[in-house]
This record gives sequence, C-alpha cells and structure tokens, in this order.
Amino acid sequence: MLTAIIINAVVIFALYFPTLRNNEWLLAIDHAFILFFLIEVIVKLIVLKPKAYFRGNWNRFDFIIVMGSLPVFLEGLFPIPEATGLLILLRLFRLVRLVRFLRFIPNIEHVMTGLGRAIKASVFVLVALVFLNFMLAILTCHFYADIAPEYFGNPLVSIYSIFQLFTLEGWNEIPAAIVQTTDSAFTIGMTRFYFAIVVILGGIFGMSLANAVFIDEMMMDNNEELEKKVDALTDEIRMLRETLSQK
Repeated sequence: MLTAIIINAVVIFALYFPTLRNNEWLLAIDHAFILFFLIEVIVKLIVLKPKAYFRGNWNRFDFIIVMGSLPVFLEGLFPIPEATGLLILLRLFRLVRLVRFLRFIPNIEHVMTGLGRAIKASVFVLVALVFLNFMLAILTCHFYADIAPEYFGNPLVSIYSIFQLFTLEGWNEIPAAIVQTTDSAFTIGMTRFYFAIVVILGGIFGMSLANAVFIDEMMMDNNEELEKKVDALTDEIRMLRETLSQK
C-alpha cells in the first residue's frame, strides 16, 4: 500500500508539469489508483463490516480521503475549461490523496496526540497574541496611517504588518521606511522606541512563550516515560531498604 501511495504521488507530481498536465496515460494511471484505493475501501468494508471498519481511526481517515478523491473522475467525463475554478478544485481533490502517506510515518499516533495536546495548551497564549496584535494594529494605524499607508493605511493592513514584526520579518525595514519620511529627531526616536517595544512584546516575548509552551507539551510523552522509570526505580530502592532493615 505504501508503494502504491508513493507511485501515485510521483504520477501526481508529473501531472503538474505544463507539458504533462493533460497527458492521457498519466491521467489514466491516476484514475486507476483512485479505483485501486476505492476497491481497498470496499473490500475492507465487506470483510470487517461497516461498524468494525469505521471504529478504526485510520479507516475513517482513508474513507474520507478516498471519497474526497472521487470527484477527479469528473475531469475525464465532462469537458471542463482550463481557466475555470472547478478544474482547480478537482486537481486539489487529487492532491488530497497524498495525505494518506501520513499513516505510514513511524509513531504518527504519538505525534498527533502530542500535537493536539500542544495546540490545546497553546490556545491561551495564541489568543493573547491575537489580541495584542489587534490592539497594536489599531494603535499603530492611528499614529502612522498617513505616514506609512503601505504598512498601516487601514486596520487590516496594519494587522498584517504587526504580525510581520511579531515574526521578526521586516523589524528593521518598516521603522526605517517611517523614519525616512521625517526630519524630527523626537519623531524618529519615538518611532524606533515604539517599534522596539512591539518587537520585544510580540516577537521576542510572545512568540517565544508560544513556542516554549508548544514544545513542552509535544515533549510531555518523553517526560512521562522518564517519570515512570524514576518512580519504578524509587519503588525498588524503597523495597530494598525495607528488606535490608528487616534483616
């Protein structure tokens, strides 16, 4: 099955070259893989029965992916203009099948469990960062909308620019572009000070905190295993002491 997914991925990769995009042989192979995966689902449903089949998480995952791939057949049944959004959507359904490769990654269950736990633990930090971004975007838009409209001309543009500063992208270019528009030493100084605060709060403190919480939760499984070993060793030492004290 892994081999089939890899070969299918190579075929999909080839289909995105302009000269091969409508190659009949590649499209036929691509459709054959869809049928192969569909037959796999049908056979499992017959052997395991629907109730037992859908009890497995990976079976439900495969079923959704395969069903989401079926609309690709419309590309061969109906003439669809090259420039339409429907054709793009059908090709996106083709890409969905590549997600099935995830199930063959070693320890993917632990990774997904840790990822879910990390996202839950990071929600508060992420909400705080979103609120900080929103507040600073409005404040910066108020002061710099007329001075640097390309960065802070309206709240939406301002939110994106502040997010750039949070990610340390453009932390120097944006203040430099504003400073070039004025000769006032006070304005230049306050601008540099203000954006330094923005970078420290969001880019250094905020993002670092979010990364720390996320990584800590992702690594918790390793810590739990270590804690179990330490607890077991502690119990053995206590039992050994009790045995020696009785002699």
